[in-house]
Amino acid sequence: MDYSRAKQIMESKNNIPVYYKNTPVWIKKLDKDKGTCEVTNLNTDNHMIVPTKTLNDINLK
Repeated sequence: MDYSRAKQIMESKNNIPVYYKNTPVWIKKLDKDKGTCEVTNLNTDNHMIVPTKTLNDINLK
């Protein structure tokens, strides 16, 4: 996913499912300069910093 889509999801009033490696995550912060974002794994509550381009807003299972 690109930065603008991630920002759009963060700012949306709707709950839009986002996945990192087929795992549901919640986007917490974006870093446009580094191309990364801080996410929370919704299954384990772990926090991670991942490349924004590795996120998907559809489930690819």
